[in-house]
Amino acid sequence: MNLCKRALLYSVRKKGKTITLLAFLLVMAMLMLTCLSIQSATETANANIKKALLGYFTVNAKTLEDGIPEDAVSQILDIEGLSGRNTLRSYAYATYFDADGNLLEINTEGAAQVPEGFENAGKIVANSNSQNDSYFTDGGFELVEGEPITTQGGNQVLIHEKFAQRNGLSVGDTMLLGNVEDVEQTIPVMVAGIFTNTEEQDSIGMAPSYDLYDNVVFTDLSTASFLLYGTEGTTHVQYGDFYVNDPDELDRIMEETKGIAGVDWDKCTLTCYDNDYQNAKESLAGIQNTVWIAIAVVSVICFLVLALFLTLRLRGRIHETGVYLAMGISKGAVLLQYLLEVFLAAAVALLLAYGASTAISHQIGSSLLSQVTTQTYETVDLTGNDEAAEEPTEDLGLAQVEVAVSAEDYAMVWAFGMALCLASTAVAAYPILKMKPKSILTQME
Repeated sequence: MNLCKRALLYSVRKKGKTITLLAFLLVMAMLMLTCLSIQSATETANANIKKALLGYFTVNAKTLEDGIPEDAVSQILDIEGLSGRNTLRSYAYATYFDADGNLLEINTEGAAQVPEGFENAGKIVANSNSQNDSYFTDGGFELVEGEPITTQGGNQVLIHEKFAQRNGLSVGDTMLLGNVEDVEQTIPVMVAGIFTNTEEQDSIGMAPSYDLYDNVVFTDLSTASFLLYGTEGTTHVQYGDFYVNDPDELDRIMEETKGIAGVDWDKCTLTCYDNDYQNAKESLAGIQNTVWIAIAVVSVICFLVLALFLTLRLRGRIHETGVYLAMGISKGAVLLQYLLEVFLAAAVALLLAYGASTAISHQIGSSLLSQVTTQTYETVDLTGNDEAAEEPTEDLGLAQVEVAVSAEDYAMVWAFGMALCLASTAVAAYPILKMKPKSILTQME
């Protein structure tokens, strides 16, 4: 009778012991599959959050004169790990003229003061793309006519609709921007679009005239640089937001940025903005650490319990072992038979565990991810407003995370389960198999 047949017959004959072993292995497999599926789901959630929140750093020059030269900006953009998304902006001030050189009227109502020389002047906000400016992304400003300003077009502006109405300007018209300190230094610009503010200015009565929404003008970077330097083609950037593919790479990328020549780093500051991602990551890390601890505890307990169970089981089979040895069957073959008995129960348990663990992991994992989503969104501002959106899971990409047993998880549990059975059987059988056949036969008498 070969060992496979002996293993099968023993498993059938000892139904009670076989069912007990099967039940234990089933519970073990379900626990492991549940833990691994939740772990996989948290990794997916972390990847989705990373894509949603990104991370970026800002280069901030104290003044436009100390700003970042165009070639230095190009070197920063060439650093490996940057996403390609960036916002370059500068701030300046300009006196406003119509195409004929006549001063244009600004709004002074509600201004805390009208500084000398700014009676017909306002703030110039220059961007690589006006739609990426915080005025627009935070929901305070909205383009109502025309097109946004990008690096593709030069000498263009966006003006407030009240400023346009007050001065009879429309899309396509030309106006002049002049240096507030040297009004003779002017540059003609075309009105590319008109915007309005969808939220009331909260600093009314406290802001100087040039900071009132009505008096803000958006333009391109080269135009802002001309207002300062008086030379066309010169582009300096006062602020730059550079987004990365992986927020975990921010420190490395910022160190490389500091090594770029052409920037006076004594007059520029680098600031990291990844708090949202780190808060979200911390929330998920709590689940991941808990899962890994659970996996470690389950592994140790399963090994100890299984080893103890098999030890007690094999002690009752010492006579059977002696008979096998007396028949000339090797210790290795006897051990292999005992191992096959455990493997048969493990195989059945793993097959049954797949369906059960899928349902359990989905319930537990979804509940944990829901808690993390809520905690994360309480610390993350995706809209630019203080109030949370109604459906944060969609913004964070967590709604699409499916907690289920994957093929990789299942294969891993199979490998782990068989390794556990092998180790436990070896430990349990060792005290008997190390005995000499004569000693075993003597105990049979």
